[in-house]
Amino acid sequence: MSNFTVTDFMAPLGPEGPGPSPEWLQRCAALLDVDGAAVSLGRGLTELVCFSDEKSARLDDLQFTLGEGPGVDSAENGALYLVGDLQQDPGMRWPVFASEASAQGVRAVFAFPLRLGTIRLGTLVGHRGTAGPIRKEAVSYGFTISDALALFVLAYEAPANEGGRTQRYSPFGDLRRAVVHQATGMVSEQLGLPLPNALVRIRAYAFAHGQPIMLVARGIVDGRVRLPS
Repeated sequence: MSNFTVTDFMAPLGPEGPGPSPEWLQRCAALLDVDGAAVSLGRGLTELVCFSDEKSARLDDLQFTLGEGPGVDSAENGALYLVGDLQQDPGMRWPVFASEASAQGVRAVFAFPLRLGTIRLGTLVGHRGTAGPIRKEAVSYGFTISDALALFVLAYEAPANEGGRTQRYSPFGDLRRAVVHQATGMVSEQLGLPLPNALVRIRAYAFAHGQPIMLVARGIVDGRVRLPS
């Protein structure tokens, strides 16, 4: 790791560390030889908890809105997805995402699962504006980072220890998508749908109207948008 050791790099995820930050993810992106990176937790109704830059956040929001993409599949099945060119196979596995991401200047996406055994917690996703495979060394770094993130998340989901250790990191960060969670519950109640189906309806509305899903969700919560039954 060129100018710093693995121990130094992982220090923010240690017992006394502050946790992931945009600056830390920028260093992750450099190690992975990508332009930016983002961490999201959960499956389906995921929460973006940290990102290196706004483009990385927009890419994660795009996958969330569409319900498809390497990060979505990685979170769901715990698999690694290394897509060196979204305009070629296997990028065509996600045709709408591939088209929209390419329009945003993204050509390569690499999704590392956050998992521990059979427990799937989320994903670390890196992206690049140029097509090309990821280096083997970078893949190794990606697994090291994603494993450390998984352990960090699990540590702060656990009960406090005998000393009454205070939880200083929520698994869902600052709830960037809290309004989507709220809107999903409202649509579920209004239309008599299970929560996953309600989220699908919100996603479909957002995509059909060319609007960010969080803007649609705010409209639902404010009463300005009501989805047809």
